[in-house]
Amino acid sequence: MIILLAAVVFACGCTGTQISPAEQGGAVQEIVVGALLPLTGDYSGGGEASRVALEVAAGDINDYFVSIGSDHRVGIIIEDTKADPAVALAKLQTLEKQGARIVIGPGTSTELEAIRTYADEHGILIVSTMSTAPSLAIAGDNVYRFVPPDTYQADVVAYYLKEQGVAAIVPVWRGDIWGDELEKLTTAVFARSGGEVLDGIRYAPDKEDYARMAADLDARVAQAIAAHGKDRVAVYLVSLDEAAAIMEAATATENLSKVRWYGCDGNVLLDALATGESARFAEQTKFTAPAFWNQDNVASNTAVIQKMREPLGRHPDGYSLATYDALWVVAMTRTQTDTRDAAMLKAALERTASESGGPLLGPVKLNGAGDRSTAHYTFWTVEADGEACRWVPIVQYSIWSAGSLPELEWIGA
Repeated sequence: MIILLAAVVFACGCTGTQISPAEQGGAVQEIVVGALLPLTGDYSGGGEASRVALEVAAGDINDYFVSIGSDHRVGIIIEDTKADPAVALAKLQTLEKQGARIVIGPGTSTELEAIRTYADEHGILIVSTMSTAPSLAIAGDNVYRFVPPDTYQADVVAYYLKEQGVAAIVPVWRGDIWGDELEKLTTAVFARSGGEVLDGIRYAPDKEDYARMAADLDARVAQAIAAHGKDRVAVYLVSLDEAAAIMEAATATENLSKVRWYGCDGNVLLDALATGESARFAEQTKFTAPAFWNQDNVASNTAVIQKMREPLGRHPDGYSLATYDALWVVAMTRTQTDTRDAAMLKAALERTASESGGPLLGPVKLNGAGDRSTAHYTFWTVEADGEACRWVPIVQYSIWSAGSLPELEWIGA
Protein backbone atom coordinates (compact mmCIF):
# COMPACT_ATOMS: atom_id res chain seq x y z
CA MET A 1 0.00 0.00 0.00
CA ILE A 2 1.28 3.44 -0.94
CA ILE A 3 -0.09 6.55 0.71
CA LEU A 4 0.23 9.97 -0.87
CA LEU A 5 -0.87 12.87 1.30
CA ALA A 6 -0.55 16.63 1.23
CA ALA A 7 1.63 16.78 -1.88
CA VAL A 8 4.20 14.53 -0.21
CA VAL A 9 4.90 11.21 -1.97
CA PHE A 10 5.96 8.08 -0.10
CA ALA A 11 6.58 5.07 -2.35
CA CYS A 12 8.06 2.27 -0.25
CA GLY A 13 7.17 -0.99 -1.95
CA CYS A 14 3.94 -2.27 -0.46
CA THR A 15 3.97 -0.23 2.72
CA GLY A 16 3.58 3.48 3.24
CA THR A 17 4.07 6.25 5.73
CA GLN A 18 1.01 8.25 6.64
CA ILE A 19 1.43 11.94 7.33
CA SER A 20 -1.58 14.04 8.17
CA PRO A 21 -2.04 17.18 6.05
CA ALA A 22 -2.45 19.07 9.29
CA GLU A 23 1.19 18.26 10.07
CA GLN A 24 2.14 20.16 6.93
CA GLY A 25 0.78 23.38 8.36
CA GLY A 26 -2.82 24.06 9.31
CA ALA A 27 -6.13 22.27 8.98
CA VAL A 28 -7.13 21.10 5.54
CA GLN A 29 -10.06 19.35 3.90
CA GLU A 30 -8.64 16.00 2.87
CA ILE A 31 -9.95 14.25 -0.25
CA VAL A 32 -9.28 10.51 -0.01
CA VAL A 33 -9.06 8.69 -3.34
CA GLY A 34 -8.47 4.96 -3.64
CA ALA A 35 -6.58 3.27 -6.46
CA LEU A 36 -6.35 -0.38 -7.50
CA LEU A 37 -3.30 -1.10 -9.65
CA PRO A 38 -1.43 -4.24 -10.76
CA LEU A 39 1.99 -3.32 -9.38
CA THR A 40 3.10 -6.95 -9.52
CA GLY A 41 2.02 -9.84 -11.72
CA ASP A 42 0.55 -9.51 -15.20
CA TYR A 43 0.49 -5.99 -16.60
CA SER A 44 2.73 -4.67 -13.84
CA GLY A 45 4.31 -2.34 -16.40
CA GLY A 46 0.99 -0.64 -16.98
CA GLY A 47 0.30 -0.56 -13.25
CA GLU A 48 3.66 1.05 -12.55
CA ALA A 49 3.04 3.72 -15.21
CA SER A 50 -0.32 4.57 -13.65
CA ARG A 51 1.22 4.66 -10.15
CA VAL A 52 3.72 7.25 -11.33
CA ALA A 53 0.92 9.17 -13.05
CA LEU A 54 -1.01 9.32 -9.77
CA GLU A 55 2.04 10.49 -7.85
CA VAL A 56 2.71 13.29 -10.34
CA ALA A 57 -0.96 14.24 -10.48
CA ALA A 58 -1.24 14.36 -6.68
CA GLY A 59 1.68 16.75 -6.46
CA ASP A 60 0.33 18.95 -9.26
CA ILE A 61 -3.17 19.05 -7.81
CA ASN A 62 -2.00 19.93 -4.33
CA ASP A 63 0.31 22.60 -5.74
CA TYR A 64 -2.72 24.00 -7.55
CA PHE A 65 -4.78 24.01 -4.35
CA VAL A 66 -2.00 25.92 -2.59
CA SER A 67 -1.73 28.43 -5.45
CA ILE A 68 -5.42 29.33 -5.27
CA GLY A 69 -5.50 29.45 -1.47
CA SER A 70 -7.70 26.36 -1.18
CA ASP A 71 -7.63 24.27 1.99
CA HIS A 72 -8.33 21.08 0.03
CA ARG A 73 -5.64 18.44 -0.31
CA VAL A 74 -5.83 15.14 -2.15
CA GLY A 75 -4.57 11.92 -0.60
CA ILE A 76 -4.27 8.61 -2.45
CA ILE A 77 -4.33 5.07 -1.10
CA ILE A 78 -2.89 2.71 -3.70
CA GLU A 79 -3.40 -1.03 -3.36
CA ASP A 80 -1.59 -3.69 -5.41
CA THR A 81 -4.09 -6.10 -6.98
CA LYS A 82 -1.43 -8.35 -8.56
CA ALA A 83 -3.81 -8.43 -11.57
CA ASP A 84 -5.79 -11.03 -9.60
CA PRO A 85 -9.61 -10.62 -9.60
CA ALA A 86 -10.01 -12.03 -6.09
CA VAL A 87 -7.28 -9.77 -4.73
CA ALA A 88 -8.85 -6.77 -6.51
CA LEU A 89 -12.15 -7.38 -4.71
CA ALA A 90 -10.46 -7.78 -1.33
CA LYS A 91 -8.45 -4.59 -1.88
CA LEU A 92 -11.61 -2.69 -2.85
CA GLN A 93 -13.12 -3.70 0.47
CA THR A 94 -9.95 -2.47 2.20
CA LEU A 95 -10.22 0.89 0.46
CA GLU A 96 -13.88 1.16 1.43
CA LYS A 97 -12.96 0.72 5.11
CA GLN A 98 -10.45 3.56 4.75
CA GLY A 99 -13.11 5.97 3.50
CA ALA A 100 -12.59 5.89 -0.27
CA ARG A 101 -15.87 6.54 -2.08
CA ILE A 102 -14.27 6.90 -5.53
CA VAL A 103 -11.64 4.40 -6.68
CA ILE A 104 -9.40 4.67 -9.75
CA GLY A 105 -8.65 1.33 -11.43
CA PRO A 106 -8.29 -1.60 -11.54
CA GLY A 107 -5.79 -2.54 -14.25
CA THR A 108 -7.59 -5.23 -16.24
CA SER A 109 -11.10 -5.99 -17.41
CA THR A 110 -11.03 -9.32 -15.57
CA GLU A 111 -10.48 -7.46 -12.30
CA LEU A 112 -13.16 -4.90 -13.11
CA GLU A 113 -15.65 -7.67 -13.77
CA ALA A 114 -14.87 -9.07 -10.33
CA ILE A 115 -15.46 -5.82 -8.41
CA ARG A 116 -18.28 -4.18 -10.39
CA THR A 117 -21.22 -5.71 -8.52
CA TYR A 118 -19.72 -4.99 -5.10
CA ALA A 119 -19.10 -1.36 -6.09
CA ASP A 120 -22.72 -1.00 -7.23
CA GLU A 121 -24.10 -2.54 -4.06
CA HIS A 122 -21.93 -0.42 -1.75
CA GLY A 123 -22.21 2.94 -3.50
CA ILE A 124 -18.56 3.09 -4.58
CA LEU A 125 -17.74 4.84 -7.85
CA ILE A 126 -15.12 3.18 -10.05
CA VAL A 127 -13.13 5.27 -12.52
CA SER A 128 -11.34 2.86 -14.82
CA THR A 129 -8.46 4.01 -17.00
CA MET A 130 -7.30 0.64 -18.36
CA SER A 131 -10.32 -1.67 -18.77
CA THR A 132 -11.66 -1.79 -22.35
CA ALA A 133 -13.69 -5.02 -22.67
CA PRO A 134 -16.96 -4.06 -24.46
CA SER A 135 -19.04 -6.48 -22.36
CA LEU A 136 -18.40 -4.25 -19.33
CA ALA A 137 -20.09 -1.26 -20.97
CA ILE A 138 -23.15 -1.42 -18.72
CA ALA A 139 -25.52 1.54 -18.49
CA GLY A 140 -26.50 2.66 -15.01
CA ASP A 141 -23.75 0.95 -13.03
CA ASN A 142 -21.17 2.76 -10.90
CA VAL A 143 -18.34 2.22 -13.37
CA TYR A 144 -16.94 5.01 -15.54
CA ARG A 145 -14.25 4.24 -18.07
CA PHE A 146 -12.18 7.21 -19.18
CA VAL A 147 -10.90 5.08 -22.06
CA PRO A 148 -12.84 3.82 -25.10
CA PRO A 149 -14.12 0.24 -25.39
CA ASP A 150 -12.26 -2.17 -27.67
CA THR A 151 -14.80 -1.87 -30.46
CA TYR A 152 -12.83 1.25 -31.40
CA GLN A 153 -9.46 -0.48 -31.20
CA ALA A 154 -10.73 -3.38 -33.29
CA ASP A 155 -11.84 -1.00 -36.03
CA VAL A 156 -8.56 0.90 -36.15
CA VAL A 157 -6.34 -2.21 -36.06
CA ALA A 158 -8.28 -3.96 -38.84
CA TYR A 159 -8.16 -0.78 -40.89
CA TYR A 160 -4.42 -0.42 -40.37
CA LEU A 161 -3.73 -4.06 -41.27
CA LYS A 162 -5.49 -3.60 -44.59
CA GLU A 163 -3.61 -0.34 -45.19
CA GLN A 164 -0.36 -2.25 -44.68
CA GLY A 165 -1.29 -4.81 -47.32
CA VAL A 166 -1.87 -7.70 -44.92
CA ALA A 167 -4.09 -10.33 -46.53
CA ALA A 168 -4.10 -13.01 -43.83
CA ILE A 169 -3.53 -12.98 -40.07
CA VAL A 170 -2.79 -15.68 -37.55
CA PRO A 171 -4.18 -14.49 -34.20
CA VAL A 172 -2.56 -15.36 -30.88
CA TRP A 173 -4.49 -14.20 -27.87
CA ARG A 174 -4.71 -14.23 -24.10
CA GLY A 175 -7.57 -16.40 -22.87
CA ASP A 176 -9.51 -14.05 -20.62
CA ILE A 177 -12.49 -11.73 -21.00
CA TRP A 178 -10.38 -8.94 -22.48
CA GLY A 179 -8.29 -11.07 -24.83
CA ASP A 180 -11.22 -13.14 -26.05
CA GLU A 181 -13.32 -10.08 -26.83
CA LEU A 182 -10.57 -8.06 -28.52
CA GLU A 183 -9.46 -10.97 -30.71
CA LYS A 184 -13.03 -11.74 -31.74
CA LEU A 185 -13.83 -8.11 -32.52
CA THR A 186 -10.66 -7.40 -34.51
CA THR A 187 -10.71 -10.57 -36.57
CA ALA A 188 -14.40 -10.06 -37.37
CA VAL A 189 -13.78 -6.54 -38.68
CA PHE A 190 -10.71 -7.72 -40.61
CA ALA A 191 -12.71 -10.55 -42.21
CA ARG A 192 -15.55 -8.20 -43.17
CA SER A 193 -13.03 -5.99 -44.94
CA GLY A 194 -11.88 -8.90 -47.09
CA GLY A 195 -9.00 -10.25 -45.01
CA GLU A 196 -8.54 -13.91 -44.16
CA VAL A 197 -8.37 -15.01 -40.53
CA LEU A 198 -6.44 -18.27 -40.15
CA ASP A 199 -6.64 -20.68 -37.24
CA GLY A 200 -4.85 -19.11 -34.30
CA ILE A 201 -3.86 -19.96 -30.74
CA ARG A 202 -5.68 -19.10 -27.52
CA TYR A 203 -3.41 -19.40 -24.48
CA ALA A 204 -3.62 -19.30 -20.70
CA PRO A 205 -0.75 -17.02 -19.58
CA ASP A 206 -0.35 -18.57 -16.15
CA LYS A 207 -0.08 -22.11 -17.53
CA GLU A 208 1.39 -21.76 -21.00
CA ASP A 209 4.56 -23.42 -22.27
CA TYR A 210 5.62 -20.66 -24.66
CA ALA A 211 8.22 -22.82 -26.40
CA ARG A 212 5.57 -25.38 -27.29
CA MET A 213 3.17 -22.61 -28.30
CA ALA A 214 5.80 -20.99 -30.53
CA ALA A 215 6.43 -24.32 -32.29
CA ASP A 216 2.70 -24.70 -32.92
CA LEU A 217 2.46 -21.13 -34.19
CA ASP A 218 5.49 -21.65 -36.43
CA ALA A 219 3.77 -24.53 -38.21
CA ARG A 220 0.63 -22.47 -38.77
CA VAL A 221 2.59 -19.51 -40.10
CA ALA A 222 4.53 -21.82 -42.45
CA GLN A 223 1.23 -22.94 -43.97
CA ALA A 224 0.07 -19.32 -44.26
CA ILE A 225 3.30 -18.30 -46.02
CA ALA A 226 2.91 -21.15 -48.49
CA ALA A 227 -0.61 -19.99 -49.33
CA HIS A 228 -0.18 -16.20 -49.32
CA GLY A 229 3.53 -15.33 -49.33
CA LYS A 230 5.43 -13.97 -46.33
CA ASP A 231 4.82 -10.31 -47.21
CA ARG A 232 1.04 -10.78 -47.00
CA VAL A 233 0.91 -12.70 -43.72
CA ALA A 234 1.03 -11.29 -40.18
CA VAL A 235 0.79 -12.51 -36.61
CA TYR A 236 -1.73 -10.56 -34.52
CA LEU A 237 -0.79 -10.76 -30.83
CA VAL A 238 -3.29 -9.86 -28.09
CA SER A 239 -1.32 -10.04 -24.85
CA LEU A 240 -0.12 -8.19 -21.79
CA ASP A 241 3.45 -8.28 -20.48
CA GLU A 242 3.92 -11.91 -21.54
CA ALA A 243 4.51 -10.64 -25.10
CA ALA A 244 8.24 -10.58 -24.31
CA ALA A 245 8.29 -14.25 -23.29
CA ILE A 246 6.29 -15.20 -26.38
CA MET A 247 8.71 -13.39 -28.70
CA GLU A 248 11.72 -14.82 -26.91
CA ALA A 249 10.35 -18.29 -27.57
CA ALA A 250 9.63 -17.32 -31.19
CA THR A 251 13.30 -16.58 -31.84
CA ALA A 252 14.01 -20.30 -31.87
CA THR A 253 11.59 -21.02 -34.73
CA GLU A 254 12.13 -21.07 -38.48
CA ASN A 255 9.24 -19.01 -39.83
CA LEU A 256 7.98 -16.60 -37.18
CA SER A 257 10.66 -13.99 -37.90
CA LYS A 258 9.77 -13.99 -41.61
CA VAL A 259 6.40 -12.24 -41.18
CA ARG A 260 5.29 -8.99 -39.61
CA TRP A 261 3.87 -8.95 -36.09
CA TYR A 262 1.16 -6.60 -34.85
CA GLY A 263 -0.03 -6.06 -31.31
CA CYS A 264 -2.55 -4.25 -29.16
CA ASP A 265 -2.87 -1.72 -26.36
CA GLY A 266 -1.80 -4.36 -23.84
CA ASN A 267 1.69 -4.85 -25.29
CA VAL A 268 2.49 -1.52 -26.92
CA LEU A 269 5.36 0.47 -25.38
CA LEU A 270 6.50 -2.49 -23.27
CA ASP A 271 10.01 -1.75 -22.10
CA ALA A 272 10.98 -5.41 -22.47
CA LEU A 273 10.26 -5.28 -26.20
CA ALA A 274 12.73 -2.43 -26.66
CA THR A 275 15.50 -3.37 -24.25
CA GLY A 276 15.07 -7.05 -23.40
CA GLU A 277 16.16 -10.23 -25.16
CA SER A 278 13.05 -10.12 -27.35
CA ALA A 279 13.82 -6.63 -28.66
CA ARG A 280 15.70 -7.78 -31.76
CA PHE A 281 12.86 -10.11 -32.69
CA ALA A 282 10.38 -7.24 -32.28
CA GLU A 283 12.58 -5.02 -34.47
CA GLN A 284 13.10 -7.73 -37.08
CA THR A 285 9.36 -8.39 -37.40
CA LYS A 286 8.54 -4.66 -37.39
CA PHE A 287 6.32 -5.17 -34.36
CA THR A 288 3.68 -2.45 -34.39
CA ALA A 289 0.84 -1.81 -31.95
CA PRO A 290 -1.70 0.92 -31.12
CA ALA A 291 -1.69 3.02 -27.96
CA PHE A 292 -4.57 5.11 -26.71
CA TRP A 293 -2.65 8.31 -27.31
CA ASN A 294 -3.08 11.76 -28.85
CA GLN A 295 0.09 13.34 -30.21
CA ASP A 296 -1.38 16.84 -29.95
CA ASN A 297 -2.15 16.44 -26.25
CA VAL A 298 1.32 15.07 -25.56
CA ALA A 299 3.05 17.82 -27.55
CA SER A 300 1.23 20.53 -25.60
CA ASN A 301 2.00 19.01 -22.18
CA THR A 302 5.66 18.12 -22.44
CA ALA A 303 6.50 19.30 -18.91
CA VAL A 304 3.96 16.97 -17.30
CA ILE A 305 4.92 14.08 -19.57
CA GLN A 306 8.58 14.57 -18.67
CA LYS A 307 7.76 14.48 -14.95
CA MET A 308 6.17 11.09 -15.54
CA ARG A 309 8.90 9.84 -17.85
CA GLU A 310 11.82 10.54 -15.52
CA PRO A 311 10.89 8.10 -12.72
CA LEU A 312 9.58 5.55 -15.23
CA GLY A 313 12.64 5.67 -17.46
CA ARG A 314 10.42 5.23 -20.51
CA HIS A 315 7.38 6.63 -22.30
CA PRO A 316 4.25 6.71 -20.12
CA ASP A 317 1.46 4.93 -21.96
CA GLY A 318 -1.86 6.47 -22.94
CA TYR A 319 -3.68 4.80 -20.08
CA SER A 320 -1.33 6.39 -17.56
CA LEU A 321 -2.14 9.77 -19.12
CA ALA A 322 -5.82 8.97 -18.59
CA THR A 323 -4.99 8.03 -14.99
CA TYR A 324 -3.32 11.41 -14.44
CA ASP A 325 -6.45 13.14 -15.71
CA ALA A 326 -8.73 10.85 -13.71
CA LEU A 327 -7.26 12.01 -10.42
CA TRP A 328 -7.83 15.63 -11.44
CA VAL A 329 -11.46 14.88 -12.30
CA VAL A 330 -12.04 13.00 -9.05
CA ALA A 331 -10.35 15.67 -6.92
CA MET A 332 -12.28 18.51 -8.55
CA THR A 333 -15.50 16.53 -8.16
CA ARG A 334 -14.91 16.12 -4.45
CA THR A 335 -14.28 19.84 -4.00
CA GLN A 336 -17.82 20.36 -5.26
CA THR A 337 -19.46 17.82 -2.95
CA ASP A 338 -18.48 15.57 -0.06
CA THR A 339 -21.74 13.65 -0.27
CA ARG A 340 -21.87 9.92 0.35
CA ASP A 341 -24.94 9.65 -1.87
CA ALA A 342 -23.83 7.69 -4.94
CA ALA A 343 -26.38 9.26 -7.29
CA MET A 344 -25.33 12.80 -6.38
CA LEU A 345 -21.66 11.86 -6.58
CA LYS A 346 -22.17 10.33 -10.04
CA ALA A 347 -23.90 13.47 -11.29
CA ALA A 348 -21.02 15.63 -10.04
CA LEU A 349 -18.39 13.33 -11.55
CA GLU A 350 -20.12 13.25 -14.94
CA ARG A 351 -20.43 17.04 -14.94
CA THR A 352 -16.76 17.58 -14.09
CA ALA A 353 -15.58 15.03 -16.65
CA SER A 354 -17.62 16.53 -19.50
CA GLU A 355 -17.03 20.20 -18.69
CA SER A 356 -13.32 20.25 -17.84
CA GLY A 357 -11.84 16.78 -17.74
CA GLY A 358 -8.11 16.74 -17.05
CA PRO A 359 -5.11 18.79 -18.21
CA LEU A 360 -3.71 16.14 -20.58
CA LEU A 361 -6.68 14.75 -22.50
CA GLY A 362 -9.27 17.43 -21.85
CA PRO A 363 -13.03 16.91 -21.42
CA VAL A 364 -14.24 13.31 -21.35
CA LYS A 365 -17.29 12.78 -23.54
CA LEU A 366 -19.05 9.75 -22.07
CA ASN A 367 -21.55 7.52 -23.83
CA GLY A 368 -24.67 6.02 -22.27
CA ALA A 369 -22.64 3.27 -20.60
CA GLY A 370 -20.21 5.72 -19.00
CA ASP A 371 -17.33 4.99 -21.41
CA ARG A 372 -15.26 7.52 -23.36
CA SER A 373 -17.03 7.99 -26.70
CA THR A 374 -14.10 9.18 -28.85
CA ALA A 375 -10.65 7.71 -29.37
CA HIS A 376 -7.20 8.58 -30.67
CA TYR A 377 -4.79 5.73 -31.39
CA THR A 378 -1.14 6.22 -32.23
CA PHE A 379 0.65 3.24 -33.73
CA TRP A 380 4.17 2.65 -32.41
CA THR A 381 6.81 0.35 -33.86
CA VAL A 382 10.08 -1.07 -32.54
CA GLU A 383 13.07 0.26 -34.49
CA ALA A 384 16.82 -0.22 -34.19
CA ASP A 385 18.68 2.58 -32.44
CA GLY A 386 22.36 1.74 -32.78
CA GLU A 387 23.00 -1.37 -30.74
CA ALA A 388 19.67 -0.96 -28.94
CA CYS A 389 16.01 -0.61 -29.97
CA ARG A 390 13.33 1.94 -29.20
CA TRP A 391 9.64 2.58 -29.66
CA VAL A 392 8.84 5.12 -32.39
CA PRO A 393 5.41 6.67 -33.12
CA ILE A 394 4.52 6.38 -36.82
CA VAL A 395 0.87 7.23 -37.43
CA GLN A 396 -2.26 8.34 -35.57
CA TYR A 397 -5.92 7.68 -36.30
CA SER A 398 -8.94 9.18 -34.60
CA ILE A 399 -12.45 7.78 -34.22
CA TRP A 400 -15.05 10.39 -33.38
CA SER A 401 -18.08 8.17 -32.86
CA ALA A 402 -18.93 4.48 -32.57
CA GLY A 403 -18.93 2.77 -35.96
CA SER A 404 -17.25 5.62 -37.87
CA LEU A 405 -14.18 5.02 -40.00
CA PRO A 406 -10.78 5.89 -38.49
CA GLU A 407 -9.44 9.24 -39.71
CA LEU A 408 -5.74 9.68 -40.40
CA GLU A 409 -4.55 12.69 -38.41
CA TRP A 410 -0.80 12.42 -37.95
CA ILE A 411 2.15 10.68 -39.57
CA GLY A 412 5.50 10.50 -37.82
CA ALA A 413 8.80 11.51 -39.30
